[in-house]
Amino acid sequence: MHQLANDGATAARRDSARAGHTLLEMAVALAIAMALAPPILATAARARASFDLRLTRENAARLFSEARWVAIRDGGATVMLVSDPPQGHLVSATGDTVTAVDLGQRGVELRLSRNRATSRVRYGPIGIGWVSSQTLRFAKSGQERTLVISALGRVSRR
Repeated sequence: MHQLANDGATAARRDSARAGHTLLEMAVALAIAMALAPPILATAARARASFDLRLTRENAARLFSEARWVAIRDGGATVMLVSDPPQGHLVSATGDTVTAVDLGQRGVELRLSRNRATSRVRYGPIGIGWVSSQTLRFAKSGQERTLVISALGRVSRR
């Protein structure tokens, strides 16, 4: 009986000594991880670019929404857009800059209608636009998101 109990303890020590991984097993695991890394990183980069574009487009849409309310409150408002560096400014009818938005965060490019360097979108005292339609294109890493401002100042995302 004593011999059986002793053999069990010896087997347990042998198993615990072999519980680690061999150098070959670790090398195979690293090789697999390295083979899978590029597609995963590329997918993550595309997802990040898509997120950045949507965030920038929503910041621009929020600027136009706020412009309508400022126009009603102050009797008019103007959204001034600049493509280089990408930014937007909301100016009330009284001449005060209400909001300034950086539209080029994280490398996002802004392209205005007809490749203009600047553009203005004016809102009248009842919050209706006084412009021809404008198209804002936000681009990054080969992806693009579009924001269209109608002649009445309404915003649609594309």
